[in-house]
Amino acid sequence: MRVLIFSPQFEKGAFELLQKDLACSLNKFGVKVYTLNTHKSLVKNNSFNSSLIQNGVTKVFFIDLATNPNLFQLLVGVFKLRLLLKKEKIDIIETSSESLSIFTILSCLGTKIYHVVGIHKIYNKKYLKNNYFKELFFLLLTKLRSRIYFYAVSNFSKKSWVNFSKTNNKKVKVIYNSIKPRENKQDKKQFKKQFFREFKIPINTKLILSAGRICFHKRQDFIIESLSPILIERNINLLFIGEYDLGTQESLETKNRINLLIKKYNLQSKIKFCGFREDIKEIMSIADVFVHSTLTESFGLVLLEAMSEGLPIVSTNVDAIPEIVSEPDNYLVDINESEAFRNCVLSALNRNNKYYLEVSKRNKNIAKDKKYSSNQRTKEMFKYFQRILDT
Repeated sequence: MRVLIFSPQFEKGAFELLQKDLACSLNKFGVKVYTLNTHKSLVKNNSFNSSLIQNGVTKVFFIDLATNPNLFQLLVGVFKLRLLLKKEKIDIIETSSESLSIFTILSCLGTKIYHVVGIHKIYNKKYLKNNYFKELFFLLLTKLRSRIYFYAVSNFSKKSWVNFSKTNNKKVKVIYNSIKPRENKQDKKQFKKQFFREFKIPINTKLILSAGRICFHKRQDFIIESLSPILIERNINLLFIGEYDLGTQESLETKNRINLLIKKYNLQSKIKFCGFREDIKEIMSIADVFVHSTLTESFGLVLLEAMSEGLPIVSTNVDAIPEIVSEPDNYLVDINESEAFRNCVLSALNRNNKYYLEVSKRNKNIAKDKKYSSNQRTKEMFKYFQRILDT
C-alpha cells in the first residue's frame, strides 16, 4: 500500500499535526508513506525533511502552490501532482483541507487512485458566513469520482456531511481525532512560577484559559464581554493562546472589538495574549478552568487536550462538543447566554478542592479513552484504507 498525505504544512494546526502523526505512524503497518506540502518555507528545511524520513516517511515532496492560485497556476499544479502520483504509484491520497481536496479531485480525474477526504468542519452553517460557493463547488466535484471516500472526526460531523452532500453513508467512516500525553512533565510549581513571572501575573491569581485561533467564529470577544465583571472584581486573569486569523473581514472586526472591549473595561492588566505556544499543555496544567465560546465545532481537540490535563470545561453547547464534553462535571451553555457562561465559570472556580480533584480525575480518564489515542487512530485509518483497496 502506497499512501500520500497531502497537507499545507506539518508545523502547526490541528488537522495538519494529525496528518503528520498519521504519516509517521502508518509505516508500522507496512505502508509506504509519502508526504506532500505546499509551504515554500519547508522546501529547504533539511531538518524537517530528515525528521519525517527518520520517523518512517518514505519520501518527502513539495509543490509550489499559491494560496489562491490563478487558472494557469492551478493547471500547472494539477499536472505536477498527476506526474507525482503516477511516478510513485500512489494507491491512496489523503487530504484534510477543503482547498487541497478540491485540487486533488481535479488532479485525480481519470485515474484509478483512491482519494480519502477528512471532514473536519460542519457543513451548511450559513450564519457562519463561510464560503458557501466553495462548499458547493467541493460537493459538486466529489460527485465526479467514484473512488472518493470520507472520514469524519465525529458522529456530528459525519451527519452534517451526509445531510449536506447526500453521500452514501457507507462511504463515510467516523475516526476520532487523537491526542498525545505530555512526554516530559516539568515541575508544575516551578513552571507556574516562571510562566507567571513572564507575563507579570501575581502568583496567587486564578487563571482562566482559552486556546485556538483568534477569529470570528471562536468569539474571543464574547468571552471577554461575558467575563469582564469578574475580571474586574476578582483576583482572576484571562489568558488567550493562539494567533490572530485575519483572513476574513469578520475576523478583523473581531480583533477590533476585542481591543475596544479591553479598553472599555480597562482590562489591560487582566488579559494576556500569548500567541502560538509550544508549551500549551504545560500552560493547561497550571490553569484553573478552560473556556471555549465557538459557534461551531466538528470535534473539539483543544477541549480534549484541556481535559487530559484535568481542567474543567465551560463551553458553548454546539455541534460535536457534547460528544466529547460531559456534564455536570463540565458546563455547556447556549451560544448567546453571556450571563450563564460567566456564572458557570464562577461555579467551576468556586468548587471545593475535593470535588475539583474528582472532576479533574474523571476528565483525565475520558481523555485517556483508547478511541482518542494516536495508535488507535492510525490503526483505524489503516483498516479503512485497506477496506477501500479491497472493494
